[in-house]
Amino acid sequence: MDDNENRSYHRPIWDDNGRVYFKIPFHPKEKNHVAVCLKPPDKVIPVIFIPGVMGSNLKNQSSEVWQFSASSLRKWPLASPEKRKFLLDPKTTTVDDSGAIFNDDVDGKKFPSRRERGWGSAFYKSYGEALDRLQYLLSDDDILTENHFREAQLQTARQRFTGVRIGDEPAEQMLTKEEAAHGHRFLFPLHVFGYNWLQSCADSAALLGTFIRSVLGQYYYRLAVNKVILVTHSMGGLVARHYSENMNGRENILGMVHGVMPDLGSPAAYRRMKTGERGITGMIIGDSAEKLMPVLAQSPGPLQLLPGSAYGTGWLKIESSGTRLSLPVEDPYQDIYLNKTAWWRLCEQGLLLGNTDSEWTAFAHRIENPVKIFIEELNGKYHPQTWLFYGASADNPSDAFLTWKERIPPYVKEAQRVRKDSGEPLALSPLRTHELISAETPGDGTVPVTAIRTSSSSIRGVLATDVDHEGAYAADPVDRSRSVYSDLSDALVFTVRSVVKIVQQVPPP
Repeated sequence: MDDNENRSYHRPIWDDNGRVYFKIPFHPKEKNHVAVCLKPPDKVIPVIFIPGVMGSNLKNQSSEVWQFSASSLRKWPLASPEKRKFLLDPKTTTVDDSGAIFNDDVDGKKFPSRRERGWGSAFYKSYGEALDRLQYLLSDDDILTENHFREAQLQTARQRFTGVRIGDEPAEQMLTKEEAAHGHRFLFPLHVFGYNWLQSCADSAALLGTFIRSVLGQYYYRLAVNKVILVTHSMGGLVARHYSENMNGRENILGMVHGVMPDLGSPAAYRRMKTGERGITGMIIGDSAEKLMPVLAQSPGPLQLLPGSAYGTGWLKIESSGTRLSLPVEDPYQDIYLNKTAWWRLCEQGLLLGNTDSEWTAFAHRIENPVKIFIEELNGKYHPQTWLFYGASADNPSDAFLTWKERIPPYVKEAQRVRKDSGEPLALSPLRTHELISAETPGDGTVPVTAIRTSSSSIRGVLATDVDHEGAYAADPVDRSRSVYSDLSDALVFTVRSVVKIVQQVPPP
């Protein structure tokens, strides 16, 4: 009898507790039948995704505040500055984990449900499909099992990625067959840490520590190592690094993968305060200083995205008749953020609403602590297993520096001439006679290349790629002709590969 005819293969079945069992039909002993149980990896290394600013759903005591739903989004386009300030208050908002989830039940019983793993806290438009694709790429081990039941042998994503070089990256960043095989020894349940991005990143970092301990507790008997891997987007990278390096959290983290992290801060944070947000996002969150400044001024988190001292000097330029300035000269906090009189100052007291004197005092204290302390204490600190990718395309013009240029419209100039001739000069605020111009330098549309630090003994791998800031983890490539795979972004390939590189520290189970 052919050995294959007397042999059967059996797929693993997961019970409610994440354990594996097999259903094997009875065969008479004299048949000498061989039942092959295809044992899957069962040791777990949790992966936690940390969204960026505006990437977590928020609510207050009465309703949704920030979520990708009709009931949430329709309140914003016509909202007054007063209503925006009231709703987007870091003191009254909390994380809302009731958001939509892509393919909620697809993981079966192998892991807790995606709802239980926090996926509902992520802003669906930004992360819904991206999280689903990332989880699939990290857990497609079923392909290896199913290869026993078909002639054509398929490869997992991790196997496909071996020996593949992305752009002109160093050859040592490529994945080897041995590294991919080691990665297949573990399971990688993807969790999401939603946080209140309006509050201080330091407060969010403290909550991240609690979240990590909770995740590790869910898998205590299944853990390959008592640590997690963090995958971050934008502001999420700052939260993760603060927990790791300033709150003694490093011992709980195996490694980190950062996407488009504003390491040194970004002048775009200044631009939002002075002119509002651009595009469709601006229509929702606020497209003018009048709408957005009252919100940002009371919110430590967005303020912590401002350029710190390490960003350097001269990123804000003033060009007008008789004036040429390049700021900051030395200290961005004193020269720009806490400046109360210059028209190009960060915060305009008159727009803060309510008791503007007390609002300004609160804002100034906020800049000193927690904003300045958070930014400066984090500078140059990284987990020793850090991997990062960033946007470096000229197709996504970014704000390496900003310039206030005097541009008075012709009709205003004519009005000024007429009023001057009549003896009643027309005085205009410099904010009405100057336009804030972006440098349109390479980046991701928000974070310029100049905001990225790529050299450190703790940074193990770096990828400069073509991504826009919000869609940094989008599954589809921005330009299919320039990506390694036509159906998968280089950023996601790098992310999955980095996770596999990080787990090489863990011994085989």
